[in-house]
Amino acid sequence: MRGPPEGLTHELLEEIDKTTQTVFDLATQADAKRREGSRRNSYEKALAAVQETAGTEPARRLAGWIQTEIRRTEEFPSARDVRQRGAEICRENGHEVSTGGWLGA
Repeated sequence: MRGPPEGLTHELLEEIDKTTQTVFDLATQADAKRREGSRRNSYEKALAAVQETAGTEPARRLAGWIQTEIRRTEEFPSARDVRQRGAEICRENGHEVSTGGWLGA
C-alpha cells in the first residue's frame, strides 16, 4: 500500500486541489480531491515521473499546465493528456522518455 505523496509532488497536488476548489466552487480541498477522483492518482504519478526524469521546474510546469486546463475547460485533463504533456515537457528539457515507461505509454 502506497502512502501519501511526499515533498514537491504533495505541494503540486495541493495547488491543483486549490484550483479545483476555486473553479468548481467547492468548499474544501477534500471536496476537490473527491471531485478529481481517480485522475488524481494519474496526476500524482505524472508529476513524480517528470520530477524524477527532468527535475523540479519541469514538474512545476506540468502542474501549471494541469491547472490551466482545469481553468480553461472547467474539466479535468485526462490521464493520457497529462502523461503526453509530461513527456513533452521532459523532451523539451533534453530528457528521453521511453515509450515503454509510464509517461511514454
